[in-house]
Amino acid sequence: MIFLTLFLEFLKIGLFTFGGGYGMIPLVRETVLKHGWMSEGEFLNMIGLSEVTPGPIAINMATYVGSTQGSLTSLGAFGGFLGSLLATTAVILPAFIIMLIFAIFLKKFGSQKHIKNALKGINPVAIALIMSTALILLSDVLFPITLENGFHVSTNRTSIFIFLLIFFIYIIHTQVLKKKAHPILIIVLGALLGIVVNYINLI
Repeated sequence: MIFLTLFLEFLKIGLFTFGGGYGMIPLVRETVLKHGWMSEGEFLNMIGLSEVTPGPIAINMATYVGSTQGSLTSLGAFGGFLGSLLATTAVILPAFIIMLIFAIFLKKFGSQKHIKNALKGINPVAIALIMSTALILLSDVLFPITLENGFHVSTNRTSIFIFLLIFFIYIIHTQVLKKKAHPILIIVLGALLGIVVNYINLI
């Protein structure tokens, strides 16, 4: 049953992911593609939408996937609500329980050598997961791969242009003007550039 599948899959994502919302992206991607809940393009679009909506990215994805898949059942809109509730609950439940346990025991055991060593091992893995996700998404957006009629790598000139322009603006803002670039402003600027560039067929 789809509701049980949603709950179990997102429970696994929440249980075996370290590094926060961005660390969850590889597992979310693997899960939704495996079950056919999203295509690669839809997944990339969902990341963009999750960035401009409030809340952690993985929770937003769980809510969206649960809603879309639940609404396909005979329960209709109620099924969408139930699916989103189950998927969202499942993805946050492990962290909720673990943080409760940490809050109770970390003060007592946090200074122990084995605990410190374990955290030293987890931190670089979390960073590696986030970096691998960034590289995968970057390649999918800028140089999408199609398998129809053989292996073919194409070039998304619009995305490359916007990426380089945003990167240049970010460097100028942070390194030359010595000001912090707020992520929301960068995202909004990227969205506006995407609209303008495609509207006037600049690239």
